Amino acid sequence: MRSSSFLYFFFKAWWCLLVWVACGPAAAQAAAERDVPALLSAKAGGMSIVPFMGMFEDAGRTLDIAQVRTPENEARFAYPDNPLKGAESDRVLWFRVRLQLADPADALREFLLLVPTVSTHELRFYGPYNDEGRALGDPVVTGMRHPWATRPADSEQMAWRFKLPDDQIYTVYFRVESTFARFYAARVWDLADYLQETQDKRMFDGVCYGLLMGLAIFSTVMLLVFRESIYAWYLVSCIGALLALAGFNGHTLRYPFAHWPAAAGFFYSMAPPLWAISKLMFGRSLLRLADYAPRVDKVVLAMVAALALAAVYGLLGSHPLWLFRLVQASVVASTVVLTVGAVMAMRRRYWPAVLYSLGVTILLLGICAIIVASWGWVAWTPQQMDMTQTVLVAESIVFAAAMASRVRLLRRSEQALTVRTQELVEALGTDALTGAANRAGLTSHGEAAIRAGQPFALLLLDLDGFKGVNDTYGHAAGDAVLVAMVRRLRAQLRAGDLVARLGGDEFAVLIAGSPSRDVIAAMARRMAASAAEPLVFEGRSLVVGMSLGIACHPADGRTLADLLRAADSAMYTCKRRPEGGDCYAFASELQAG
Repeated sequence: MRSSSFLYFFFKAWWCLLVWVACGPAAAQAAAERDVPALLSAKAGGMSIVPFMGMFEDAGRTLDIAQVRTPENEARFAYPDNPLKGAESDRVLWFRVRLQLADPADALREFLLLVPTVSTHELRFYGPYNDEGRALGDPVVTGMRHPWATRPADSEQMAWRFKLPDDQIYTVYFRVESTFARFYAARVWDLADYLQETQDKRMFDGVCYGLLMGLAIFSTVMLLVFRESIYAWYLVSCIGALLALAGFNGHTLRYPFAHWPAAAGFFYSMAPPLWAISKLMFGRSLLRLADYAPRVDKVVLAMVAALALAAVYGLLGSHPLWLFRLVQASVVASTVVLTVGAVMAMRRRYWPAVLYSLGVTILLLGICAIIVASWGWVAWTPQQMDMTQTVLVAESIVFAAAMASRVRLLRRSEQALTVRTQELVEALGTDALTGAANRAGLTSHGEAAIRAGQPFALLLLDLDGFKGVNDTYGHAAGDAVLVAMVRRLRAQLRAGDLVARLGGDEFAVLIAGSPSRDVIAAMARRMAASAAEPLVFEGRSLVVGMSLGIACHPADGRTLADLLRAADSAMYTCKRRPEGGDCYAFASELQAG
């Protein structure tokens, strides 16, 4: 057994040696061929130096520039075949690039070495070193752990200004310490061109921020009006998205926290989980998952709890990369989960779910590019962040449209419910506004009395000046007059009498029995006097008058329709009288006349 193990390791060692002899020189030659200077020139859009960048990881995080420039460590710089395809990780990386002017006339032109990252904890630039090993400039140290004033070019992304005095080969080193370290798509720009180019990016960022702030204001107004939790979650999601984008673009350090980098780092870490949690809760409320998909609702709540715990864990400073990984995974997973919930809601004909599905699909298609790049599945490019920013804002806009659709749906449901309630109230014979009987109630009582052969007097009442109240003070004032009128009429009647509102400002009073003409006339005068008393509404005095037409059963008609026509004719006769005349008229007197 021991002899066989010995032979195994012996032959394995020989095999490794042969592979090294065969491939080692070739690999070294390939590395040497790529260790050539990048020929600098002022190009529109900057010049990529990715193919010329060597890299190695400082696992111990202890090397300084003097140690890095020793032959032993210089030999460690490698040139990956596909450098921009790699996962982010918490580490320290050293980069080296050799630079040479393509045109000696560019000597002393000011260049900018741009490293497209805003999340680097610390970035140190060294050089340029000439062939004698002398640095032409002092080291520059900047990053998220340092105040904004340390940024050499006043740039949100990490940048370093330098000049080359001649067309010799110079070497530049930079050290990256970051939770999200990767191989960076570094570029060299002419400084003036870069400053001009960034104006478009800042305008784009400003438009995105403006849209998110507008949506936040919209949701605030909706929250104050409707006081529903869905608008609170949407407001928080807009704020979270705004803070996340400002952090990703480096603006939280540049503007509100220029002298407080720890606060900028806090919002950079906490804004994404805040946005993810509020987005989940907004989707849960909009889709009504508790009603339409209870199991999906439980999954969403579990995801929210996991994100909240991870945010607290990340707040303590432990494993922030795990927090970002969880946020990224939750964005993808929640999109799938909420899409399932939206489909279930759509099956119940809940149409806001259609717009919600569109929003999460837009987000998934756009944000997956940067997520899979951070996982190392595809090559990373700076444009992926702009795409993510665009789809995040687009998703928020589509979600606002979904909320508007929800409001429209609720309004239609409320209108349908109002109509149905009105139908039920009508069926019960009651006017919904005043509590008096309605036309159906009057018909029921009147026809019952006619069938029983019972005598009664029917008074038809119309308010004078009511339209002016409505037009001047609004319908709320008019409604107040109608309610008060029913209350005053009832105060003048007996327990067995009936007050009904036939519609608008038209009322009917059914007086049971056969009171004399003088008694009915006295009651009519009291009703008119009561109606003429001013009504105080919101500090204003509202005054209306009343005209009454009176018909008696059975003298003025055998059917309720005949009595209503007779009383209506008497009432309009009363309206045509000169001011100061009687406010009532009897149908029998008109017939006699």
